[in-house]
Amino acid sequence: MAGQRTHGTGGVFRRKKNGKYLPNWYIAYYNRNGRQQQESTRQPLKAVAERELRKKLDDVERGVPVEQSRKLRYENIRKSLITEYKNNHVGLVERRNGKIHGLDYLDEFFANILVKNITSPLLREFIAKLQSGELQRIVRENNPKEKRAVKPMGNGTINRVLALLRKAMNIARKDALIHAVPYFPMLREDNVRTGFVETDQFKTILSHLPEHLHPLMIFLYRTGCRVGAALQITWEMVSGDATTMMLPAKIVKNKEPITLALTAELTAVLKKQFRQTGQPVFDATNLRREWASATAAAKCPELLIHDLRRSDARNLVNAGVPETVAMKIGGWKTRSVFIRYAIVATKDIQNAMNALEKNDGTLMEPDAKLAQR
Repeated sequence: MAGQRTHGTGGVFRRKKNGKYLPNWYIAYYNRNGRQQQESTRQPLKAVAERELRKKLDDVERGVPVEQSRKLRYENIRKSLITEYKNNHVGLVERRNGKIHGLDYLDEFFANILVKNITSPLLREFIAKLQSGELQRIVRENNPKEKRAVKPMGNGTINRVLALLRKAMNIARKDALIHAVPYFPMLREDNVRTGFVETDQFKTILSHLPEHLHPLMIFLYRTGCRVGAALQITWEMVSGDATTMMLPAKIVKNKEPITLALTAELTAVLKKQFRQTGQPVFDATNLRREWASATAAAKCPELLIHDLRRSDARNLVNAGVPETVAMKIGGWKTRSVFIRYAIVATKDIQNAMNALEKNDGTLMEPDAKLAQR
């Protein structure tokens, strides 16, 4: 064996066949259990083999089980991701039987791939297939029940899908199954949505929605609550007089419980409903279909239900509610995220300019104004 080292530090060597050395170098090292491992680097350069050996020795020193890391596949870290989400009651994972939006694209592209082979170049290839719509087409063909249209994916959505994989790899790193996570080439998001619903517009949409959806829609518009959280609210979370509602940490995205004071209008609506312990407060039957129909009738088909959350942020600011209170109501944990939601409309800017001029008065003397004409 060539390139001998001190026992325990491993070494590089070439094997012989028919009395001649084979071109590729091998490495030998001891794993954390004290067992010797030998594997080919598939490289004819000794310097490259030396680098590979140092990497393996670093893995051992960090406590990474080298053999297990070498065999770890995408499916293994996917399973850990689902388990982590279920344990922490993230979103609607439990209700969706482990189905997370975007996971099907990861499943299709990274199926049976070794985690060690998930590199930045491979991630860029994955991004390209989502941007072209090629991967969406394959997923659609493999799932006859899939109803989503086949179209190129926007940067924001691609980043959310990449974030799932990055989360899975970070879990594996924390579990000491891998020692590093590759660089994720996240995309610049220029397609940040700026939709919001004016009060008169909301009233029009509401008039086109069936009555059973009114309590839910009013609640979303007034509190900025996420749809997923709202649908998990049960009657024991509502006070006896229906004036307050306590949302536990497990259904709030930022994991901070919140007690909401309800508007008189919503209180009156809830008081008329039958209370049944353990049952959801809001009826969301055919929510998406009815919303699409109502917004089309109101001549604003581009609006999303999530735009109600953006609208609440803006409405709270316009009503003079302090930012800290507004953030608490809507469950925004950081000011930077809240500001992205508190969209400023052109009309808001015009009103601000009018108020400024009214407060300060005009800046030019009357004669100066006439001279300019």
